[in-house]
Amino acid sequence: MEALRKVFHLLSLIYLAAFHHLGRDLTIRLLAGWILLEGAVEAVRLRVPYVNETLIAMFCGIHREEETNRVSGILWTSIGCLLTMVCFGDRPLLVDAALLYLAFGDMAAAMVGKAFGRVNIGFWGRKKTLEGSVACLAVCAAAGLAAGLSPAAALAGAVTATAIEIVPVPLNDNFWMPIGAAFVLSFF
Repeated sequence: MEALRKVFHLLSLIYLAAFHHLGRDLTIRLLAGWILLEGAVEAVRLRVPYVNETLIAMFCGIHREEETNRVSGILWTSIGCLLTMVCFGDRPLLVDAALLYLAFGDMAAAMVGKAFGRVNIGFWGRKKTLEGSVACLAVCAAAGLAAGLSPAAALAGAVTATAIEIVPVPLNDNFWMPIGAAFVLSFF
């Protein structure tokens, strides 16, 4: 089930493709429209049990149990990507790296952590493993290098993204990961 959720997470790469092919302004408008639509669906889903049950059944395996009665990670991911484009879109390299960190680093953390994780490093009951976090760090650093960052910048962004993935943050780590990484990268 986690694999399906993380593959679905790769859809955030569509935002990155749109950013490059449609331009910053149009992508921001389209993404804002998507967020309004998704937000409306979430509002209805959380208020109408039948709609909630139907959507969860349709997308079985993608939602986390705790999202049954909370806003899903899809909305937080989309908002995080939008704000990253709004705040850092004049520096496309930052947007590239930040969204690649989100898409691939978060996926690596979950997949490696679930498959090989033995050393729990989660705070306040969160299920985070050293093995998953090391995978997140390595994949984020590689993604940053692939995006064209210097080694120092790639590592700094990777450390930031990994820290956000580990530490419990308000709202959702998928919201903060691209924003936090892009912010740190803006100093390089």
